[in-house]
Amino acid sequence: MYEVENALESLDSYTVLLKGAPGTGKTTYAITLLEHLCQGDAKGVYISTRIDPSVLYKQFPGLESRIPRKNIIDATQSEFSESEFQVIYEDDTSFLRAVYSLVAEEDVTILIIDSWDAVSFQIGKENKKSIEKLENSMLDIARKTKTRLLLISEYSGEKKMDYLVDSIIRLEKDKVDDRTIRKMYVDKLRGFVVPHTSYPFTLEAGKFTHFDATTRLGMGKYRVIKRNKGNEEKSNSYYSTGIEDLDLIIGGYPKGSFVLLEIADDSISQSYRPVLFHTISNFMLNGGGVIYMPEEGSYSSSVKRLLLEYLDAKVLDKYLRMPTISEAESEDPCLFKIGSGGDDGSLNTYLTKHLEVYKELKKPVLHVIGLSRLDIYSEDDIRGMLSEIVSWVRTTNDVFIGVLKPSAKLKSEIREMADVHLRFLPISGTINVYGVKPYTLLYNISPSSPTAKGEHSQLKLTPFL
Repeated sequence: MYEVENALESLDSYTVLLKGAPGTGKTTYAITLLEHLCQGDAKGVYISTRIDPSVLYKQFPGLESRIPRKNIIDATQSEFSESEFQVIYEDDTSFLRAVYSLVAEEDVTILIIDSWDAVSFQIGKENKKSIEKLENSMLDIARKTKTRLLLISEYSGEKKMDYLVDSIIRLEKDKVDDRTIRKMYVDKLRGFVVPHTSYPFTLEAGKFTHFDATTRLGMGKYRVIKRNKGNEEKSNSYYSTGIEDLDLIIGGYPKGSFVLLEIADDSISQSYRPVLFHTISNFMLNGGGVIYMPEEGSYSSSVKRLLLEYLDAKVLDKYLRMPTISEAESEDPCLFKIGSGGDDGSLNTYLTKHLEVYKELKKPVLHVIGLSRLDIYSEDDIRGMLSEIVSWVRTTNDVFIGVLKPSAKLKSEIREMADVHLRFLPISGTINVYGVKPYTLLYNISPSSPTAKGEHSQLKLTPFL
């Protein structure tokens, strides 16, 4: 996380207390931080009081090439330790003397003690006053030797140490709909502005990676994805979602299916759109038509302007059709006129117009409807329209995508109708998604890093592990 790394890099001496229950990712975060900070001549030392260093190297493949064995110190007090570099101590004096020798002689940039609880217990189990002396002396050594210090604790409650350190970072692991979610909290960061007090993160590939709040996902000219022609059976059964990672996760959208994109919170009512726009763009670039009734509160002309960030106007004019109640806007080749109310604005009337437009488009056709747009109609009318469209796409091998917001009617019934159900979830300013049908892990959605200059837009899905 940038704020913590910036604090540790900016000041000669800075102390961080890292809290978290077992399994929340404290050791992985500490190792990742050590790798980031120890570049060039910078040196880091990791004192392990819980597990043998050889176990650490097994848990983190390739670690030895980045952090030499002499920088991972065994402080487990095991009689059977085979580590060449150990810290043996019986009391606070012997521990502090050993630590001071390490940081003073080696000119250490950052010192990590994992865990501070184990040291405190070992030293203070017979004399509680020794703990207070140990804490004050440990921080004093860090200041005098100009060493950045990271202390790891499994105790999440408040202690005196909280007031002594410069920064407190807390890691938590939770569940959302039976899917793992991890969050880092910045409870204290003395001397620095904290723009965000929490960040979701993952431990994928044995590394700590936090996710930043994203305001724009996947903008820029779109890169078309074509189905793998080497797998004809799958290619003939699915359409690409337009996102390579999502195709790998769920296999694409089945032909003749009803796909439900559910927005779990109105705060991301627009933020999920790049996922939908990638599907729409990819459908058109593969020669298929799109009929798109935007979500409530969105004008078709405005949505077209957003899609122009992905595709050329000629492509949109040829393959995209959206309804409008404006007579002037209906002159746009992408827009078709519908009624605004009364008999002329009924769902049956719209369906008739929808069918007329459908006949003009190249097949297959992607049908997209913002379902909250239908809330002005009765539940029976909505139920009848959705049933008709779902039956329609099953017969024609098209795809129907419905966008479901919290305010929409018939939510439970619509969820049951769906063949594919993806739910979008906001976490600390980030956009995330998981599959209800089919079941998937929770994934963060972020812009992919271009591998070449001028590369077109794509999205990256990273699992919470």
